[in-house]
Amino acid sequence: MRVVHQFAPPMSGLIASLPGVTSAEHQPRERHWDLPVDADVLFILHGEGEGRSVAGVPRPAGWPGTTRLVQIASAGLDDYPEWVFEAPNVACSSGTTARPIAEYALAVMLAHVKQLAKVTLKAGDSWPSRDEMMVNPSGTLEGSTLGLLGLGAIGSQVARYAAAFDMKIIATRQSNTPPDDPNISLVPLAVLAARSDHLVIAAPISAETQHLVNADFLGRMMADAHIVNVARGAIIDDDALKAEFDKDRLWASLDVTDPEPLPDGHWLIGHPRARITPHRSWVSPETSRRVFERLAENIRRVQAGETLLGAVG
Repeated sequence: MRVVHQFAPPMSGLIASLPGVTSAEHQPRERHWDLPVDADVLFILHGEGEGRSVAGVPRPAGWPGTTRLVQIASAGLDDYPEWVFEAPNVACSSGTTARPIAEYALAVMLAHVKQLAKVTLKAGDSWPSRDEMMVNPSGTLEGSTLGLLGLGAIGSQVARYAAAFDMKIIATRQSNTPPDDPNISLVPLAVLAARSDHLVIAAPISAETQHLVNADFLGRMMADAHIVNVARGAIIDDDALKAEFDKDRLWASLDVTDPEPLPDGHWLIGHPRARITPHRSWVSPETSRRVFERLAENIRRVQAGETLLGAVG
């Protein structure tokens, strides 16, 4: 199959070497959404910075043409034109980045409870005495409650890692389907807010989840609760979060923000109660391999008439 992709031009050779691919061509960034209608497969990725906006992006003439598969290289679907999903087969890459994102969530929770930023020695610091350490001990994840807002591939992987630390795990998900993991208890949203020592947001963005973590939700949380967002920045109402920070309540580790990137001087950057990372929790040495394997497998499935992995719609 002929593949047109939106990755860096040197990736064409790698894509062309995948099973089922006869040729691979790069789609220039300046024509990001001027997608061809004569390719068999489109391997696409959302834009960056201001280029993420898809408002008013026109449908290519003749779309979807001969397109047999649109393989989206991300798990989220919110930064793609609606007409993309009119193709006969559309799949996302859900699950391919669950492990590195879950590792990030555990890393920032550990950094938070162990107070790594505070206890790391700097030039001129004195070595604390054993008594000082005993009086001001670092915290622990053991016995604390992990709240999961969303229980897809990422939330489920966070739960598996958290169980190894003997955390109590509660979750709120869109459906009432019982979780496969016996360590997870489903609870109403208000209970999730009130009981979570660490809240990991791993839900997709939608009309229902935008600003779901709002003033009411945040006000129900314990004063020292820690929020970890690896989903989309707009799930949190930033004004409500700032109001809680101003009351010396809550802590946050945010890998996603609204907007992205944050403008210079934004109040979140450098705030003493927040740790901001530039949407990099998904990055790992294995990420590209897993996404390209997803493409190859779905090409095989399209040719065989089988259900796609990460099928959309």
